[in-house]
Amino acid sequence: MKKSIIVSVIVVLMLLAWGFFAPSHAQDPAKEEKPTFYRLTPGVYVNGWPRFTVTYPKDWVERRHDPQEAFHVSAPGPVPFPSFVYAPPPLLYSETLDKWADFVASSFKNIAQDVTVISNKPSQLRDGTPARENELYMLLNGAPFNTMGLVAKKGDVLVNMAVRSRSGRIGEDLKAILYSIEFQLDKDKPVKVRPDVQEFLDKYSNDIVSHDVAKVMAHYSDKYLNSGVRKGEMEKTFRQWIGLWMSHKVTITEFVPAGDRAYLTGFVIINQVPIQIIYTSINKENGEWKWYGNQRDVSP
Repeated sequence: MKKSIIVSVIVVLMLLAWGFFAPSHAQDPAKEEKPTFYRLTPGVYVNGWPRFTVTYPKDWVERRHDPQEAFHVSAPGPVPFPSFVYAPPPLLYSETLDKWADFVASSFKNIAQDVTVISNKPSQLRDGTPARENELYMLLNGAPFNTMGLVAKKGDVLVNMAVRSRSGRIGEDLKAILYSIEFQLDKDKPVKVRPDVQEFLDKYSNDIVSHDVAKVMAHYSDKYLNSGVRKGEMEKTFRQWIGLWMSHKVTITEFVPAGDRAYLTGFVIINQVPIQIIYTSINKENGEWKWYGNQRDVSP
């Protein structure tokens, strides 16, 4: 029971830090002069922090993802498979990589039947980073379901990805998506932002640890939209969970000013644990910076 409570708390913290949903449908890069971590280019996912890219079929579309995921894309059509997901590992996961398959299996047992680990072996990424590859089979909603995960430790950060299929064992085409990952570690270093932006971030953190929801929501634009999530939904969640936040500090790893808009990415340290942020933009309104989101909606 204690472990279940801890995992639930972790998921909530990750939800709030991510802004709930990752960026949505791919845009035409020729029409948008925005940083790559803000938009989606067809066939390429760019993770803000840690910075890496993953390639997938260009015709795949963004899907609204589960709470524990940060990005979910799949083949077009009414059946969202095959698919690729990026889901940062739980913040307090401290086991070795060879135990990861068992951890994933235990999480699926809450929603599926006949969960079986059919493969669990050491591997490595193309740059030599040690990794672990695992494949699971189960019955999900009564239908066969396979998922292959690839988890790697890059520095102090675990990176967890998976491809999923309803048509049997995972093929080499899907497996290649996982191994297409390429890191850009030069983008992970903290950068300084303008004094007025730093003041905004500090005030936001202070108001969060004060547990004053009204003050926190004042930092969000009334036009806030982050892949389907609007300001009202954020407020409901803060009211339910803000008491969990004992410490909060935002660190920016890339900052791109654009007049009264600025694009940013990085991580927030909540209760001494770093968590990726995907708010991706702020907007100046009446002289004050506000969280603005990525201004994109996501179809179910």
